[in-house]
Amino acid sequence: PTRSDCHAWSAHPNFDFLATVAGIDPAKAGFRQVSIEPHLGPLTHLSATLPVPQGEIEVHFQRNGNALSAEVSLPPGMSGEFIWSGEKTPLRTGLQHLQFPR
Repeated sequence: PTRSDCHAWSAHPNFDFLATVAGIDPAKAGFRQVSIEPHLGPLTHLSATLPVPQGEIEVHFQRNGNALSAEVSLPPGMSGEFIWSGEKTPLRTGLQHLQFPR
């Protein structure tokens, strides 16, 4: 009853999942722009949602070998880039579907 899960150490897995595995990072202050570069390791699929000041960033990844199917939704007014295997793709507000290799 005296244990608290709101300490910083308990938040680390959430941050690490969103920033490292899902690869969602701010590219400008206040998440005005975003950089998404997932590091899936052995995972074949992943879905994540990150609340930001403008709304929510949603990602869904499906991987088959080196091929990746990505669905990215950015809130209004946000742009950014998606990076997979060194290839950069611009992102815009709204839902976008990406395929790698192209």
